[in-house]
Amino acid sequence: MASIQDVLHEIASRQLGLVTRAQLRDRDVSDDLLKRLAARRILGRVRPGVYAVVGAPDSWERGLLAVVLSVGAPAAASHSGAARLWNFSHRPDERYEITTDRDRRVDLEGVRIHRSCHLLDEDVTTCSGITCTTFERTLCDCTASLSEWQLGRVLDDGLRKGVVSLRRLRDCAERLESGPGRRMSVVRALLDARDESFDPGGSDAELRVLHVVRRAGLPIPVQQYRVEVDGRKYRPDFAWPGYKIFAEYYGLPFHTGASAVIYDSERVTALAAHGWLPLLFTRSSTDREIVERVAAALTSRGVGRIMGA
Repeated sequence: MASIQDVLHEIASRQLGLVTRAQLRDRDVSDDLLKRLAARRILGRVRPGVYAVVGAPDSWERGLLAVVLSVGAPAAASHSGAARLWNFSHRPDERYEITTDRDRRVDLEGVRIHRSCHLLDEDVTTCSGITCTTFERTLCDCTASLSEWQLGRVLDDGLRKGVVSLRRLRDCAERLESGPGRRMSVVRALLDARDESFDPGGSDAELRVLHVVRRAGLPIPVQQYRVEVDGRKYRPDFAWPGYKIFAEYYGLPFHTGASAVIYDSERVTALAAHGWLPLLFTRSSTDREIVERVAAALTSRGVGRIMGA
């Protein structure tokens, strides 16, 4: 018969150091023994019915998994939680969010819970070992919190990485309906702009700016740094927060539509009005131009002699 240490290792090693009461019961671990393990500080309770092996590394992902395990099936990390798991290039404010079926009533501290009658098997998968909504379903669920331009960028990033397909997104959109937290008209617009022959490009062009800056020996910017101005949140492509400098890479086609132009203009205007120095680059910007403009901006904000300037 396996020892309790073996049982804990078997379960916790595949769950970021977590075990559930139900899993222990399935392996004939009594509630009394569970209480003794907690009293001896071998296990620590993190959510109702969920325990962590004391000493196991804590992380945001472990916290999200604890939420999913506590609620139990059917439940999946969704919205901003799933967006972080899928590494969306733009995502809502990070929080623990899950979706379960409409008939369930669940309340967990610090967790936003969505109840849906459309949580189908086709819309649920695993990412980083955590049960979550698919990339396609997550994109649809974020339509109320991200702009069309941001969603288009997320979609194209996913297409480049091979974690999303237009066919699956179209199928997902046909299963869902618009509502207070979902704008399916935006998803349909994204699909209308991309047929099956659509090519998002072989690489994320904006990362070229990062590579050029690094090669030149310039200070490395923070990607997707969150800035809040007058109650609105912005995430410039690159930022040097200590010097209040930000850079944007404007590529096509998502900086040419009316909504994109308005969004970009508002963002640059708002940040500049609060002392941020903008640097705008496009596909036509040469490596030399990028280096010279970044170096000049840093120098103007008090940085000493810059390599490559």
